[in-house]
Amino acid sequence: MLKIMAATTKELLLLLRDRAGLLVLFLMPAILVVVITLVQENVMELTGQKKTRVVLLDLDQGDLGQSLEKQLEKGNLLIEQWDGKKNEADIRAAVKAGDYQIGIILPRDASAHFKQETARLFRQNKEEMTGQTAGPTFVQVFFDPLIMAGLRSGINAQLQMALTTIAMQAKLTILDRRLKEAMSGLPVPQEFMPLPGLNLPELLEQPLLSLKEIHGPRQAAGGAPYNPVQQNVPAWALFGMFFTAIPIAGAIIQERNSGIWTRLRALPVSPLVLFGGKATAYMGVCLCQFLLIALIGAYLFPCIGLPAFTISAQLPAVLLTVLLASLAACSYGIFLGMACNSYEQASTVGATSVVTAAAIGGIMVPVYAMPHAMQRLSIISPLNWGLSAFQDLLLRGNSLPAILDDLGRLLLFFALTALFAWKLAGTRHSRF
Repeated sequence: MLKIMAATTKELLLLLRDRAGLLVLFLMPAILVVVITLVQENVMELTGQKKTRVVLLDLDQGDLGQSLEKQLEKGNLLIEQWDGKKNEADIRAAVKAGDYQIGIILPRDASAHFKQETARLFRQNKEEMTGQTAGPTFVQVFFDPLIMAGLRSGINAQLQMALTTIAMQAKLTILDRRLKEAMSGLPVPQEFMPLPGLNLPELLEQPLLSLKEIHGPRQAAGGAPYNPVQQNVPAWALFGMFFTAIPIAGAIIQERNSGIWTRLRALPVSPLVLFGGKATAYMGVCLCQFLLIALIGAYLFPCIGLPAFTISAQLPAVLLTVLLASLAACSYGIFLGMACNSYEQASTVGATSVVTAAAIGGIMVPVYAMPHAMQRLSIISPLNWGLSAFQDLLLRGNSLPAILDDLGRLLLFFALTALFAWKLAGTRHSRF
C-alpha cells in the first residue's frame, strides 16, 4: 500500500507540473458540454418539443382572430399578436430574418367573409346563391426558411386543425339554431324535443376520446421530464475522462524513452504497483472532471436558460459508475503507453479511438438515431456502457441492479486492458 501511495504521489507531482495538459483535460469537456447542450436545446425548439414562437398579424380585428388565437394557444405555440400598424411585408421580413419561426396573417374582413360563407351553406333557396362568390377564407402562413420539415408539417397540421374546429363550431351554431326553429313549429312530442340547455357547439368541446401518456416511475413520482442536460452532462464527462488516456500514455512513453522506467523496474517494485499509482492519480483527475461538469450543469446552466442537472437519490450508483468508468479509462491509457512506441503514435491512436468510441457510443448522436448496423456496433464502445448506465439512473429512474451489466462490462474492460499492459510491461522489461 505504501508503495502504491508513493507511486501515486509521484504521478500527481508530475501531473501538477503539466498545467497545459490539465487545462485541456478540464476545459475541453466543460466547453463541449455547454456548447452541445445549448445546441440541443435549440434543436428541441426547432423540432417542436418546446414552444415555438409565432407572430399573428390580425388585420381583421374581429371574432375570427380571437377564436384562432384561442385555439392556437392550446397547442405548443407561443403567440405574439401585432397591431394593425404592421403589414404583410413587415411580418415576412421578421420571419425571414429568424425573429419568429412562423408568421400568420388574418386578412381584412375575414370575419365577415367567414360568417357570410357559413350562412350561405345553410340557405335553403339555391337561387339565392346564384352569382355569389363561394370559397373559404384563406389565412396566410409564413415559415422561417431554416425551420425543419417535421416541425413545418406539425405546425401546418395544428393550424388546419384549429381552422377546422372554428369552422365546425360556426356550422354547429347555425345548425343548432335552425334545428330548434324547425322543431318549434312542428307538432313533435315533448320527449323528442331538444333539451333546453342543449348546445351543439359546446358538445363539440367535450372530448369523447383522448390520449393519456404513461410516464415511468421517476416521472410518475414528480420528477422532471427529459432534457438534454441530463443526457449531456454525464456524456461529455465520460468523454473527458476517457481522454485522460492520452496523457497517461504520454507519461509512460516519456518514462520509457528517458530510462526512468528501466530504473523503476530495477527496484523491488512490481509493474502492478507502478500501474496502480498511475491509475489512482488519474482516477482522481477523472473524479474532478465529473465533479466540474456536474457543477456546471447544476449551477451555470440555470443562469443561461437551461434546466439544472440533478442526480436525486441515485448518488451512490452514479459514483460507482464514475469510479468504474475512471478505472476503464486509466487502464486503457496504461495499455496505450505500453503498446505504442512514441508519443505521436499514442496521441494519434488514443484520440482516434476515443473519438470513434464516443461517436458510435451515443455521446455525439443518440444510439437510437443511428442506422441499425451502427446501433449493433455501439455495444463494443466502453463509452456506451458508461453512458447507458447514466441514462438508466438519471433519465429512466432505475436503480443499481438495472446497470449491473454495464458496470460488469466496464470492469471487464479494465481487467483485460490492465492484463495486456502487464504482459507488455514484462515483455519490454525482458528486452532490456
